[in-house]
Amino acid sequence: MIKQALLGGSFDPIHSGHLHLAREILKSGLVDSVVFLPNARHNFKQDKVLLDYAQRYQLVQNALEQGMEVWDDDASGSGYTSELLERLFNKYPDRKFYWVLGSDNLAKLRQWHDFQWLRVNVRFLIVPRPGYSQHDRILVRLKRRTLKMEPCPISSTLVRDRIRAGKSITGLVPLQLEQRIIELYRPLLTNNGH
Repeated sequence: MIKQALLGGSFDPIHSGHLHLAREILKSGLVDSVVFLPNARHNFKQDKVLLDYAQRYQLVQNALEQGMEVWDDDASGSGYTSELLERLFNKYPDRKFYWVLGSDNLAKLRQWHDFQWLRVNVRFLIVPRPGYSQHDRILVRLKRRTLKMEPCPISSTLVRDRIRAGKSITGLVPLQLEQRIIELYRPLLTNNGH
């Protein structure tokens, strides 16, 4: 049975922290591959995603390393994790999936659409985030594994803030994408006052 970790998000833009996480998941031996699932809609960030879906997808595709894939299954979805996973479970009934979840999202998990379905049907791979507790009350209700890894301080917000300020993003994003990310984001960040 193929085992895959599913890494959903806006990837606005993809950065070295995302790749570090994917490498650590692969190193754990828990899965055969890591699948990036960029979303077109994000119900907690509706007006905050800057770059359009196709360009974010392309950046992820160009950042991939061995053992990593990108799927477009969340290109036209509702933005709800439960609906995306239900589609994937039906599409790939012979695979075992882990949904990657940062411990910073645990506190809000009960507010997610169809939490009861998620709780019963989904295997979570919990990634510790500095400053966020493990929320044991919620954890005991989930099918889960916890990934032991050194957290990475890079975020998409940090990358965008540095571009906005005209500072270097070297080391924060994959080297081969650095110029392209600057070209795509600088006009969005400097003209619109985001």
